Amino acid sequence: MRIFDIFKNRDRDPKGLIEYFSLQDWWLNKLSDSERKTILEIYQPMGGSGLIDGNIQSTTQTDVGLLSGMVGWFSKAENRHISYKLIEQAESLITAETSPLDIHFLYGAKIEITYKDRDLSSAGLDIAVRACEQQISVAEASAKEFLRQYKDSPLPSHKGFTQLAIVLEKKKDFSQAIDLAKKAKKQGWAGDWDKRIERCSKKIA
Repeated sequence: MRIFDIFKNRDRDPKGLIEYFSLQDWWLNKLSDSERKTILEIYQPMGGSGLIDGNIQSTTQTDVGLLSGMVGWFSKAENRHISYKLIEQAESLITAETSPLDIHFLYGAKIEITYKDRDLSSAGLDIAVRACEQQISVAEASAKEFLRQYKDSPLPSHKGFTQLAIVLEKKKDFSQAIDLAKKAKKQGWAGDWDKRIERCSKKIA
């Protein structure tokens, strides 16, 4: 059997994490042959991906966490369409039981990808802003989960709050930028919120 045939058989009968999370239908029918090949070539985390190989009995990963963690591997322009497919599938898997942190990191990845494409269409920036708003919508819950899991650590920076504040300030919507900065500060997210509030306040005066 040729090497290409071995690769094709593995690809058409995925095991590993794809099987564990019941993602076979998505893998086989929502991704093209070339997209699957690109994923297997590029997604190479330390320790191996285990994406379509191996008989996995348990893992600390989640389905949403797996897919959102893959997004950044395909951020280059020529592969970004794969990132969008990963994001779309991950969003479809969100339920009431999904960890707020999984949702937080998914929307963080979505912000990075959509913001790269903000100038590609008239709606590009609006799509990126919406991703920021999605992450902000779960910010309070994800903050609580951060503090529960990492009791001795302060909250990190928040991509959604930070990026949206930048957008609002560039649009000279200083009042909304101030309100957003105050909200982020109140929730405890790291950032130069006081400086932003002061700077925007001076521009309003």
